[in-house]
Amino acid sequence: MLKPSKFPREKRPPTIFNQIGGEVQKRTEQGQAIQALHIGDTYIPLPTQLTDPIPDEESLFGSMLNRYGDTMGEPPLRRILLEKVRNRNKLPADGIDCVQISNGATGALSSGFSRIVGAGSEILTLSPYWTILRIVADHTNIKLVEVPFFDLMLEDRFDPIKQMEKYLSHKTAAIYLNTPSNPTGMLLNRAMLEQIAKFAKDNDLWLFADEAYEDFIWNSEEHVSIGSLPEMFERTITVYTFSKCFGASGLRVGYAVGASPVIAELNRGVVGGYYEVGRYDQLMAWRGMVRFDEAVKPLHDSYIQTWQWMKENLTLEVLPSVGGFYFFVKLPDKWRSMSSEEKVKGWLDSGIVMSPGSSFGDVYGDWARICFTVVSPDEMKEAVVKLNSL
Repeated sequence: MLKPSKFPREKRPPTIFNQIGGEVQKRTEQGQAIQALHIGDTYIPLPTQLTDPIPDEESLFGSMLNRYGDTMGEPPLRRILLEKVRNRNKLPADGIDCVQISNGATGALSSGFSRIVGAGSEILTLSPYWTILRIVADHTNIKLVEVPFFDLMLEDRFDPIKQMEKYLSHKTAAIYLNTPSNPTGMLLNRAMLEQIAKFAKDNDLWLFADEAYEDFIWNSEEHVSIGSLPEMFERTITVYTFSKCFGASGLRVGYAVGASPVIAELNRGVVGGYYEVGRYDQLMAWRGMVRFDEAVKPLHDSYIQTWQWMKENLTLEVLPSVGGFYFFVKLPDKWRSMSSEEKVKGWLDSGIVMSPGSSFGDVYGDWARICFTVVSPDEMKEAVVKLNSL
């Protein structure tokens, strides 16, 4: 810990994503047309199903949303989510005390890392992984141990248990997985999840299952929640977010599901971090859940068409994306020796920008992530022409 007199006085450099955002804004103001594909967001406005009131909703939420609420989340929202995870995800949650409303998936993971895993521990992180997880781990004094995984799954003799064993240590406390995967779009099937579950049980590890993209699987593959497998619910914290299913990342509402004693401990992290999620934001999430299919369908119908078009027209080498908002592309040879900053500048000069692969794991510098939902389908088609010319 640095004392105030020893703390660095020089201006801290921005993150690569802040650098990209600032440069995109500057170039756009100068008249350059840039397709900014580096952020996992949507071009579609907030669904009206979240903003239009539902008759008699005040009988459930009351009219004084300016007052403090339940720090675990509004009971009507937790009740409808309990029904959802029991019926759809097959999680054996037995009451609303198994559900914690959080400040996005980020808030749930931060609280879980700090209260369940604890500072100084290590988390085996199936890679490439969601880039913000690095900041969450750093904030909670957790060490992410990167386990190259999704790209290696394509090998005929890939053994997930042997791969994780290479990185296991006496400090390992948990496994983090994301399915469908950000950044690859790949899905962990039931057989793979059963192997990961066996490893977690054999080594008495917690498991954080990030299922933010469960509503966007583009083929007929089955999404399986690992917490639904035998003897896994008690050691699994499953995390979801409304940022993706409703295209509502600005609401900052997510939720975690687990055994009630685990969620009670996670709640202490929520209270210590931000006390509770905004009650009006929770009301909007509840409205969306009540009208779920109606809210999600426009997003799904637009995204799947873009995904299909990109599969047919993107000529760069990619991992087999079947879900989520992304393609993880292998960069052509001339880009691989460049630093992330040099790559970003070159892409911007070409009128596009992606997320550098090194943001998703130390061994993925030869890759980049494309988000195909952040701009309109027509803009995405323009972007693919530029991408193919790389």
